[in-house]
Amino acid sequence: MLEQLQHAYGHALKNLVFVDFVDKKIIGGFEVLELELAKENACCKDLMTAINYHFYKGHFDLAKERIDTLTKRAEYIQRLEMQVITHRGNKMFEIASHLRKQGKSADVVSYDAKPN
Repeated sequence: MLEQLQHAYGHALKNLVFVDFVDKKIIGGFEVLELELAKENACCKDLMTAINYHFYKGHFDLAKERIDTLTKRAEYIQRLEMQVITHRGNKMFEIASHLRKQGKSADVVSYDAKPN
């Protein structure tokens, strides 16, 4: 049953499309979404390196421009991360519902791994 669930989950992820209304572009399926997130994280690391370099050289105007860009990219990363979390949750509930319709016992269980 676990193998069927994994197969159904993987198949469902390939059919989704996300739209980023802020940057006015379409982000494809789940794999593309994770790729976009990795690209943005790498971009932010490069921006931090550039900011440090410009401060070191005394180019404060350039450093300020990079800081503004970094802030915008960090906000975009937060939106991407929320899309990934929401997407995973929605797909698990959809798969569990599909399995229940087939007469199989399936529930999505939420567990917080961070004890308070």
